[in-house]
Amino acid sequence: MNMRLNKIQIENFKGIKAFDADFDGENATIKAANGIGKTTIYDAFLWLLFNKDSAGKKDFELRPLDDDNQPISGLTLLVAAEIDIDGVTHILRKQHEEKVVKGQLRGFETLCFVDDVPKKVGEFQEYISELIPEDTFKLLTSLRHFNEGLHWKDRRSVLLEIAGEIETPKGFDHLLSQLKGRSLDDYKKVLADQKKRLTKERDEISPRIDELQRGSVDYAGKDTAPVIQLRELAKKELAGLDKQRADLFASEKARQLKIDQLNVLKSQFGYRERQLASDTGGIQHLLDEKKTIELAVSEKHGKVLLAEKMLHMKESELSSVRLGLENHMRMLAGIREEYGQVSAKSEPCNCSLCGQVLPADKMAEVNKRKEQKLAEIIARGNTTKASVDAQKQKASAIESELKALKDELEKAKIELAESEAYRTQRIAEIDNLASHNKTISPDQDPVCLDIKHKIECLSGEIGEPLANQLQVIETESQAKKAEIDEYNQILARADRAKQDAERIKELEAKENEIAQQIADIDGLLASIEAYRAAESGLIEAAVNDKFKLVKFKMFTQLLNGGMEESCEAMLNGVPYSDCSYGQKAVMGIDIVNTLSAHYGVSVPLVVDNAESITYPIEFSGQLISLVAQKNVKKLTIDKKGVVANV
Repeated sequence: MNMRLNKIQIENFKGIKAFDADFDGENATIKAANGIGKTTIYDAFLWLLFNKDSAGKKDFELRPLDDDNQPISGLTLLVAAEIDIDGVTHILRKQHEEKVVKGQLRGFETLCFVDDVPKKVGEFQEYISELIPEDTFKLLTSLRHFNEGLHWKDRRSVLLEIAGEIETPKGFDHLLSQLKGRSLDDYKKVLADQKKRLTKERDEISPRIDELQRGSVDYAGKDTAPVIQLRELAKKELAGLDKQRADLFASEKARQLKIDQLNVLKSQFGYRERQLASDTGGIQHLLDEKKTIELAVSEKHGKVLLAEKMLHMKESELSSVRLGLENHMRMLAGIREEYGQVSAKSEPCNCSLCGQVLPADKMAEVNKRKEQKLAEIIARGNTTKASVDAQKQKASAIESELKALKDELEKAKIELAESEAYRTQRIAEIDNLASHNKTISPDQDPVCLDIKHKIECLSGEIGEPLANQLQVIETESQAKKAEIDEYNQILARADRAKQDAERIKELEAKENEIAQQIADIDGLLASIEAYRAAESGLIEAAVNDKFKLVKFKMFTQLLNGGMEESCEAMLNGVPYSDCSYGQKAVMGIDIVNTLSAHYGVSVPLVVDNAESITYPIEFSGQLISLVAQKNVKKLTIDKKGVVANV
């Protein structure tokens, strides 16, 4: 289809009050200073066809505005065009009128005509779409739409369609025979999936071999009798702790009975004290002071007992930490020994099966495994060293706490001694003062003394609370259980050391088999990339053969050697994104020429800002150039050398 614009008539559209132009289907140049209305002419033509302006907007202000920026009332907007389609002339007309009801503006309506035949808006748009779809029109009239409006994948699809059938690269018969009906991309995915699975399987083998070898190096052939003896000793100590716990629970009932008896005695003592106090007369304040002194001494004594208890618990905790530290230090020494053996061990340079010298890539794999093994040993050593340092730090902290507790205990003993000395002195004075009174002091009352003696005996028998004693036993039990677990692990590894030797041989054979399979897949993948490179050259040649000026980069070389699909227009080696406005316009015209030829469709091409294009414009269809020119105050049409002022 060949469409040419013969005439266009514009009335009251945006800033144009009236404009008529006769192009006769020929190329033309419209000149005027900026702001006179050159682009508005193109907006009007696009509104007539598609209800949009040159920026692609549907909701633009198409009616003229007054000084207050409001639409001028009472105007009818008109755009009409005479177009020639393959030698047949048609007249398209669209009017935008006010809808007035009872003298009031109620909105606007659009009237459409084809060859003076009234059409509904929907019928008019269907007519235009049958002539040329909007997307096709935009593709053939916008110099930037192909490179800026389309996604690069859509641009690539259009170019491949234009290029037609592409020749198959030569020399890849073996690769193509492996496809078995699959596309090259699908086969690459199959190979990548196989390689991923095999690589995962291979990578899982090396750690398993290393783990088995570590077990063999550490425990194979070593005497486990000392470990068994240490485990049995730890079990006996754990059983002793369990018996202590059981004895405590068994004695708790009797202990509770004693606590009940103690509470009864304290109640009796208090009652007896109150009896004696009722006879105190004038020495009550002395008795109160005496009671206060006794209470203070009791509190000091309690502080000493508490400090001794905390000191004992902290000493037990330090003993447990030191035991764990010794175990981890033994483990660290073993790891250091293992690192020295692996580091000093030289790797074989010949194949264990055929005796041939291993190729460089195989030696690299062997050395890599050794480095991985050394790295794993270092990681274990660092972890164990961190545990040793942590336990040392913890032991140091506990030692500091022990020192503080000892100082606290010494201070408490001094305060107790001072308190007892004061009590001896002051109570003697109080007793002397009270001796002149007939009141009997509890310290002199046989009943109080008897009750007090019973209280002291029961308090000694009751001892510390059950929870405190159980906490000490539980701490020691957990340490013993951890020690036994460690001995069990050592013995279990020693039992498996002999079984692991045969398993290591099986895993090494499997690892070599998988390595060969991966190498075969790598060869096929490399062949695919080579095919891609050859194919990309053929595709780019086929595409670029369709254009006069523009060249398209259809593939991008990746750092890993592969090819990635792309689509970037270039002019003289300069990418489209780096080109000037004029270069981009020339590229757009070249692309439109090719697309028009491919689709067999030619429509008028309106080039705005044509004055910025210094390259010669070669367009196969009707070309209308919009040129900004200073001091030209009216729209001026230059058609084949004939200049008309409008």
